[in-house]
Amino acid sequence: KAAEIHLARCLALEGAEGGIRVNVVNPDAVLRGSKIWTGEWREQRAAAYNMAPDELEEHYRKRSMLKRSVFPEDIAEAVYFLASDLAAKSTGNIINVDAGNAQSFTR
Repeated sequence: KAAEIHLARCLALEGAEGGIRVNVVNPDAVLRGSKIWTGEWREQRAAAYNMAPDELEEHYRKRSMLKRSVFPEDIAEAVYFLASDLAAKSTGNIINVDAGNAQSFTR
């Protein structure tokens, strides 16, 4: 993710003169509708937390600052916002859509 964020900032710098905006949506813990959270990957994450795979969503919800789950629709809303005129003066920014997950614990 760090490389993608840095690339977006570089592209924002290069595109700004031409009015091209580049922003980043940084989702985390989107369990529903995501292929990354299926099969073996989901089982490995659950094992790392010593829980059953069906307990993962509740685990991520509880550890987030807002105590809420993140859904694909939440990511789509952030992308829609950044593509809209409401964000016409935004470039080089990062929007975390994670219910505060990234800030809720030290990595």
